[in-house]
Amino acid sequence: MLQQDHYTEILRLVHRIGRLMNPQHLPTLEARKLSLSHFLVLDALDTAAQPLRMSELSTLSGLSAAELSRVVGSLEEKRWLVRDADEEDSRARRVRLSKLGAKQIHLIAKAATAELAAVWQDFTHDEWHQFIDYLARFERGVRRVRTVPKTGRGTTNHRRSKKQ
Repeated sequence: MLQQDHYTEILRLVHRIGRLMNPQHLPTLEARKLSLSHFLVLDALDTAAQPLRMSELSTLSGLSAAELSRVVGSLEEKRWLVRDADEEDSRARRVRLSKLGAKQIHLIAKAATAELAAVWQDFTHDEWHQFIDYLARFERGVRRVRTVPKTGRGTTNHRRSKKQ
């Protein structure tokens, strides 16, 4: 197989997996009446593990400024997010997860993980971590090529516990 064929196959696999894994279709989001945009904002803030400016949050979540503003307002009404003054720039605001928001994104992640547990049944513990490492490396490469600014600790932080 030629290198270009490998790239094409990877692109197809990533696209198909992306459609299958789309958080918008997870029952846990549907039960909470959350959209994919809500999930992306909550996940970006959880991943960053620090308050973000709206521009940073827009980059990490992949949402336009207008959509982000609407979603942040909606999550703020639920008291899942808090906007604080930026210590470096008094005109700017930073967005962070509230305690309730942090609890909710962790409950969502736990429920989503449980819903997808059957996928991991055929993987050994080592294969599971190897797969995560490959995906993290692939993501870093895509981010490097697309020059997406990094914020926070990144999306590749995972714990190596013995639990599957």
